[in-house]
Amino acid sequence: MWGKLSGYSDAFKKASTGDDGKQYFVPATYYPWAVFYRKSVWQQRGYQVPTTLDQFTALGAQMKKDGLTPIAFADKDGWPAMGTFDILNLRINGYQFHVDLMAGKEAWTSDKVKKVFDTWVGLLPLHQPDSLGRTWQEAAQSLQQKKSGMYLLGLFVGQQFSNDEQDDLDFFTFPEIDPAIGAKALDAPIDGYMMARKPKNEDNARKLLEYFGGKAAADINLKNDPAVLVANSGADVGGYTALQKKAAELVGSATEIAQFLDRDTRPDFASTVIIPALQQFIKDPKDIGGLTSSIENQKKSIFTD
Repeated sequence: MWGKLSGYSDAFKKASTGDDGKQYFVPATYYPWAVFYRKSVWQQRGYQVPTTLDQFTALGAQMKKDGLTPIAFADKDGWPAMGTFDILNLRINGYQFHVDLMAGKEAWTSDKVKKVFDTWVGLLPLHQPDSLGRTWQEAAQSLQQKKSGMYLLGLFVGQQFSNDEQDDLDFFTFPEIDPAIGAKALDAPIDGYMMARKPKNEDNARKLLEYFGGKAAADINLKNDPAVLVANSGADVGGYTALQKKAAELVGSATEIAQFLDRDTRPDFASTVIIPALQQFIKDPKDIGGLTSSIENQKKSIFTD
């Protein structure tokens, strides 16, 4: 298949390649995770984009004083909180530690992981309360309705804003925590297509994949959703909004790109261990030692399968 595809960078090909050196995936769209906000709200209040964690928490405290929920947050579906864990781990411990942790090579009981949760504890009071009963769409609507000041999510947050409001949406990358690590790594998951191991009609399945991987399908994706970026560089991106252009530049300038927790680790580990663990942490963040020990014990049994 990949011999017939064009318009993909080496990075996209690498992301589509398995440990055995073969390609298993045709990329279609991608989107960075960042901290989104409404420009009009920030201009009205005189807020400045924070570049350090201290500035970020100070900004959150000011938003609280101004009657806003600083950080919109929702975790009813279990996966959004993974984005918060990812970015904190990337900022505190760096990309290599993060991917090794996802691969089961590092211990969840390490001081490095505990520092991630400790840092998160300090940020939780700035988050929208009762998040376990809220969907990401509802949290995004609180940003859209100017009730929340910021929201860490993927570019698809724009789906909850009308066309007229797209120009009022902006973002910044999550600020630096450790100057030695910086703020260049980010989550930018890729969505795309795969073929079943034994499709009923393999010839047509391959033709369909070839079409999905081409310029025409990429152009359709662009028209359908202003809240994604297209992976194929041959697509007509002349219609990109200012937000899409900025998002593409952000991904282009990233030194390392993670795929998101539930894609960077084993699916069974993400769904059966991490989702309930993060929800338990959000509900009761006091016992980090017990939480990380429980994750590590379950990890050992899953990763030795």
